[in-house]
Amino acid sequence: MSERVVGPQDSGLEKTLGTWSIFVAGVGLVVAASTLVSDFVGYFTIGLAFLVALVIGFLINLFLGLSCAELSTTYPKAGALYEYGARAVPWRGASVVAGLFLAFAFYGMFGIVGALEIAAGSFGLQALFGATGALAPWIIAMTVLATLPNLVHVRTMAIIEAVVLVGMLAIRWFFGVAGWAGFSNTGAWSAGNWVGEIGVFEWSAVAGALALAYWSFVGIEFVAPLAEETRNPRRNLPAGIVLGLLAILATSAFMGTGVGGTRPLAEWEESAMGPAGCDGSCPQLVVGEAMFGGWGHGLMALATAAATYTSMVIVLAAMPRILYGIARDGNFFGARLSRVFAYLHPRFRTPWVAVFVTAVAYSVVAIFFNDVVTLIYAGSYAWVIIYILWHLLVVVSRFTDPDVARPFRLPLAVPIIGALGTVFALYFAFQGAHSTYGLPALAIFAGAMVAALVSYALARARQPVRASDEQGDVTKR
Repeated sequence: MSERVVGPQDSGLEKTLGTWSIFVAGVGLVVAASTLVSDFVGYFTIGLAFLVALVIGFLINLFLGLSCAELSTTYPKAGALYEYGARAVPWRGASVVAGLFLAFAFYGMFGIVGALEIAAGSFGLQALFGATGALAPWIIAMTVLATLPNLVHVRTMAIIEAVVLVGMLAIRWFFGVAGWAGFSNTGAWSAGNWVGEIGVFEWSAVAGALALAYWSFVGIEFVAPLAEETRNPRRNLPAGIVLGLLAILATSAFMGTGVGGTRPLAEWEESAMGPAGCDGSCPQLVVGEAMFGGWGHGLMALATAAATYTSMVIVLAAMPRILYGIARDGNFFGARLSRVFAYLHPRFRTPWVAVFVTAVAYSVVAIFFNDVVTLIYAGSYAWVIIYILWHLLVVVSRFTDPDVARPFRLPLAVPIIGALGTVFALYFAFQGAHSTYGLPALAIFAGAMVAALVSYALARARQPVRASDEQGDVTKR
């Protein structure tokens, strides 16, 4: 592989995160504002069949989380997919290009996902203040607020994230309790309210809802770029990932079934998918208004804004570290840009340049594209494909890098079953719509490959600048 340019800042990331910090990072990203949308749209349109889809989505993401745990503990570096791809492909030039392609594909895919998440949260922030008009100022405000914690120590970021996450989860569980206990304006919970034309185990409905159910869990792998800053990653990463997924499943199931059982399903669907629910982009605001009137609307708006905030804080922690990992190796579009993006703030040891660039890029996309439901499907398609690649990286690396220490080693059947299950989900979730959502995904991957080749060419064109690390060595890949 190409030479790795190691500078005095190479070991500058702080190793301070434990199990609960990883739990907070995973749950904070996954339990996003867009999952309020996907959960309520799923429950209100197909009823309890969505719960079946949700369990399938959980299992698929559990396998992904385990593969993520093996890769991130084997190669505990900030570059994440960049590092894994580079290690899995044994040939010098191809290894760099493979790593760059995976990293840029993941980063580019989140251009869609980040846009929908910021947009979903901005709808909530706008509603919280009772404002109308353009969404752009609220998108900018949300991005700025999420950027600030990422400019200080990573431990400080995790504490801020944890505080907001607890409040946001408490609101979700409050609505679930209110539904089950029957003390809201929508009345007592009744199993009869869940009766509809779609059966609980009707496969066509379950398959059609897999994309939405899958979306309720995606993002748990965002803990991987934080592996370099995690204490005892062998224990803390797997534990944080599994606990996070279980918490997400419990929250979605309890809230959704509790709320949905307080009114006939058809009534929920009509109101949530109508103008009051932003045509499906903000059904949670309808829930808040129906259950508790104005203050319930405000509380759900607060939960929406808080969910986006926790998600974007983690996004602006993880994604810049991928760019930082590439730049630290001197492979980010040449030596000059690599030096810029490998910069760490001298006091806080955080990649400021990469954070600022990522914040601007994702907010700009959100300003121009903010149809939340459409973006969920488009982003989900690309994300599922990337999940297949995570599993394949585990399998391939077992053969191409057999001697590396694997502190957390899975039975090989786990990534294989995970990859097959994810392919299964991709096929059925988008049956009849592969061309609609597959083409944007292909565009992202094609753009990532072009970027990888250009970046590699520019990196090779430079004269390597050798700098000593703490031991005075130049590490080779």
